Amino acid sequence: MSEPRFDSPGSQAFGGTGQPRGGGGLDFRTLLTRAVQRRRELISSGKTEAFRAFSGIADGMDGVFVDVYAAGAVLIVYEGRPPRGFDEAGSAAIVLDVLRPLGVTAVYLKPFARDRSRMGGALPPIVSQPTPAAGEALPEAMIVREADWNLEIRLWDGLSTGIFLDQRENRIYAASWAAYRIKSGGAPPAVLNTFAYTCAFSIAAAKGGAVTTSVDVSGRYLDWGKRSFAHNGLDAGAHWFAKMDTFEYFAYAKRKGLKYDLIILDPPSFASGSPKRKIRPWSSIEDYARLVGQAAELLNAKGVIFASTNTHELCVPGRLDREIIRGIGGQPRWLKLPEAPVDFARDQERFAARAFAVRG
Repeated sequence: MSEPRFDSPGSQAFGGTGQPRGGGGLDFRTLLTRAVQRRRELISSGKTEAFRAFSGIADGMDGVFVDVYAAGAVLIVYEGRPPRGFDEAGSAAIVLDVLRPLGVTAVYLKPFARDRSRMGGALPPIVSQPTPAAGEALPEAMIVREADWNLEIRLWDGLSTGIFLDQRENRIYAASWAAYRIKSGGAPPAVLNTFAYTCAFSIAAAKGGAVTTSVDVSGRYLDWGKRSFAHNGLDAGAHWFAKMDTFEYFAYAKRKGLKYDLIILDPPSFASGSPKRKIRPWSSIEDYARLVGQAAELLNAKGVIFASTNTHELCVPGRLDREIIRGIGGQPRWLKLPEAPVDFARDQERFAARAFAVRG
């Protein structure tokens, strides 16, 4: 599940039916129906079973998002942002009603607190309950298809589901890039996926023919990724998985003389460090240039870096470019990435991504 950042206040208007209205004066059912219609081409294309059906203020109501994963949907509500009186349970029923024709049979609710630090690490019980807010319960683990691969997702396993939907087209890019390198007569390219989470980028690249290395501090998420490799008939034993901090892995790879043809950088905005393991806390704002610079040291000649962020400050036009230039100490050769997918096309300012070559 993608976690966008917004700063604008929610509308406080109500409709005559008692349903909260968005900034355009329309009730949630109407806004959701229109948002789904705008995505009709994507839905009917059969390209993916996982997409964003409603995207907050971009679709008319701040702080409310709806993601679809085959038979399941997730209603995401950010505290203090929707209109006053927004009925989460009633809205979940609306989501089920509107999306049922698409095959959705369950809607799970994920409320995001305004300040999660005051929760002391605890999550709302509802995010780990198998009973949905509307509809019939779904299995703990589900397989959804995206492009030419299958991904394992979990709709009631905390605040995330296992994939970031906004990166769908970029995963397709990674698969196509790997396949093109091989078609052009090259050996299977070596791909390093940092902050790998459940390894969705690695699976896409592997389906394109790459040999992948997935790096993440969480062994649980790497195991999740290995299961998704199996869901695609890919031998996880032919790929590499490193339970390490990304900078820790960079140092290891440099010692071992490891080089890569594609390095994927899609870090979180923040991450706590580990004094015991001498791992510094991570901040995209402070550390992105350092991340790019150290990644570039591991590139083969003509290698490519894919750099992405949803950190609000780095999504200002030109800011990510400047961090990349600062990191490598010069101007890269920029490469063309896919256009934003239709389900995220209205809020492109919430995400930034670049692909570039440092040499050659």
